[in-house]
Amino acid sequence: MFKAFKKNFSKPEGIYGVITGKIMAWENKEINEWTLAHLNIQSGDHVLEVGFGPGYSIEHMMKNYLSLNVDGVDVSETMKTQAEKRLEKQSREGNVQLFLGDIEKVHLPSGTYDKVLSVNNYTIWNKPRKGLQNLYDAMKPGGKIAITMQPREDDASANKTRMFGKQIHDDLQACDFNNINLYFKDIHPELTVCVTAFKPRR
Repeated sequence: MFKAFKKNFSKPEGIYGVITGKIMAWENKEINEWTLAHLNIQSGDHVLEVGFGPGYSIEHMMKNYLSLNVDGVDVSETMKTQAEKRLEKQSREGNVQLFLGDIEKVHLPSGTYDKVLSVNNYTIWNKPRKGLQNLYDAMKPGGKIAITMQPREDDASANKTRMFGKQIHDDLQACDFNNINLYFKDIHPELTVCVTAFKPRR
């Protein structure tokens, strides 16, 4: 049973996936809101969330910011179903669109997004730099990205958090993002890192 839960945190499916989605929404609430605070979202922004899970973060954005359009990409069909129920009204009105797929492969419209976020999802990307390049192409010049990770593995530690931060920093730098900053916060159960960066205006 515990193995099934562990597997489902990377790609939630079936009945375990439904339970996992509820756990994820509760555990990630503070982390999601902390990440959003780093994005400086403005009225009228077009936002993309990679790994939207049960849709809590998108729901929070739609309730707390004006005139947003928010898209989401996730690998889990179970999470997409949960998020669609949570965001039914916003989806019906055309303010939210949810897609199923890997960030490395999914087609995203170029030069579209003002802000991009991903919370506790980056380390399950198969090819992180390919995923970041896809996001870079989809962002507007001057657009901002925030990637947050809190280790949840058995060997989770503050040192592992710092390793995640360095990896994300280096991957962003390799994909031509600039003005990269790392922020750390103690959020139960482990030190958490948020890495922000910008797509150059050129």
